[in-house]
Amino acid sequence: MDRRETPVAEQKTPWHLWAVGIAALIWNGSGAYTIMMAQAGLLPSVSADEAAYYASQPLWFAAVTDVALVSALVAAVALLLRRRVATWLFAISLVAIFVTNVYDIAAGTSRTLVSDGAAVVTVIIAVIAILEWLYAWRMRKRAVLR
Repeated sequence: MDRRETPVAEQKTPWHLWAVGIAALIWNGSGAYTIMMAQAGLLPSVSADEAAYYASQPLWFAAVTDVALVSALVAAVALLLRRRVATWLFAISLVAIFVTNVYDIAAGTSRTLVSDGAAVVTVIIAVIAILEWLYAWRMRKRAVLR
C-alpha cells in the first residue's frame, strides 16, 4: 500500500470537548428559548418595559438576533459531533451579536443603557460567544474537528 493511501488515525475526542459542547448546548439553548419566547411575548417573567423593548424591535433586528441564537445552538451540536462547521457557526453568531449590540447602542434602545444588570449580562454573553468561537477554532487547528 502506498504511504499516501494510508488512512490517518482518527484523533480521540478530548474530554473537554464534551464538557464545552454540553455547556454550550445548555447555555445557547436556554438563551435561544428565553429570547425567542420574549420576542413572541410568551415569557411571563418579562417586565412591561422589557416586553415593550422586544415588541418595538425592527423585523430585521429580531431576525439577526435569531440568527445569532440559532447558529450558536447548531454550532454547539456541531461541536459535539466534531464537525469543522462549528467554527463558522460560532463566528456567525458572534458577528450577529456584535451587529445587534452596536445597532442597539447606537439607536439608544439598548437595555444596557438603562440597566447595569443588562450591561453585565450583555458583556458575559459576548465574552462567552468569543470563547466558544476560540475553542472551536482551536479544536479545528488541532484536527479534533473533521
